[in-house]
Amino acid sequence: MGALELEALFFAGLIGVSLLGVVVALLIRTLSLPECLKCGFRNVRRAKSAKAFDTLGRIFLLRPYRCGKCLRRFYCFRSHRVAHLPPHSAGAAA
Repeated sequence: MGALELEALFFAGLIGVSLLGVVVALLIRTLSLPECLKCGFRNVRRAKSAKAFDTLGRIFLLRPYRCGKCLRRFYCFRSHRVAHLPPHSAGAAA
């Protein structure tokens, strides 16, 4: 094997390990739902799929979620433990 082939195998392995790390991180995030990783708020909801990345994410069983406090949007594997809350309306009483 030449040096170029070994380098290609190294980078392919590096990419594979990186993708495995992303999948493990998403699995851990899904197990901890419902909780926002940014602010720790325990009220997250499914977000609307509006981006092209959302369609690509569905192929890998990822769904968009949104925190009810900081409004951060993030992706996790599908979870049935998350309540499907109605969107907040501007005129609702607090």
